[in-house]
Amino acid sequence: MAKEKLQRINPLEVVTHDDVIEKKELIQKIKIRDISSPKHHDRKSYSKEDIASLAKNIQATKTLLQPIVVRKKGTKYERMIGFRRIEAVKELGWKEIPAIVLDNISDESAMLIMLSENIQREDLNLFDQTVGIMEYIGVALDLNFEEVKKLLYHFRNIDSKTINDNEESNQKREKVEAITQKLGKITVASLINRLKIFSLKNVILDALKSGRITFTAAVEINKVDDENKVIEMINAVEVGELSIKGIKAYLKQLRVKPTEHKKIKYEMKANNGLLTLSIQDVLKPDQIKKLEKFLNTL
Repeated sequence: MAKEKLQRINPLEVVTHDDVIEKKELIQKIKIRDISSPKHHDRKSYSKEDIASLAKNIQATKTLLQPIVVRKKGTKYERMIGFRRIEAVKELGWKEIPAIVLDNISDESAMLIMLSENIQREDLNLFDQTVGIMEYIGVALDLNFEEVKKLLYHFRNIDSKTINDNEESNQKREKVEAITQKLGKITVASLINRLKIFSLKNVILDALKSGRITFTAAVEINKVDDENKVIEMINAVEVGELSIKGIKAYLKQLRVKPTEHKKIKYEMKANNGLLTLSIQDVLKPDQIKKLEKFLNTL
């Protein structure tokens, strides 16, 4: 399964009408030391090489083409958009950075602004994107992460007819669907399918995060118990030597029980040329040779 491409939206246009973004808020320089990371971290993993490359580009142009976006938190600021830019200018020794400073932004809207920008990044892996969306659902519904996960599992059980739905479940699902629609083309059904991410073996999850394998490949390889075989399959998928079809064929082979060999006990009667066979023991190599020799005398 390829990563779903979300609808491209302006992150500052996704806030609810209850929140007011003052038009008078202009770009201003703020001290980097006064910027804190959001409680719900929007970047679970990132490439140091990408940060270094961005720093090199900024150094070459001697400017930041796009300001970061922060919100006021007392006398300081909380980052909303611009993690990579902040890290890059830190490497260059900058003390201040251009920023759009927003005020009167609720936690829910701040989270949505962060997600609407970051989950659309081409380099954001499926795991980070999924966790980010679930964290936003948690903020919107006042649930912690595990409660959101439990809710999605509940929806999955309803969809599979394991349990019956009810009015309360339908109302919760409608709320979650309304939230995902704000983020673009992603559905509750796709989120439910992504729950498989949380049962992946660490080595498989790492390969997924780094883009070495797809989500579909990760789910299929996760069905293999042999760790050495798992690593071998990941490497093969990465270099294009193993397809999803190939993985499934291997799994099918594992499910097929080897044909049981009939255990034979034999008795030779050379005088009348009779051979009596009965199912009992597997013939050993020397017994097979004796049997072949006897058959040649018949």
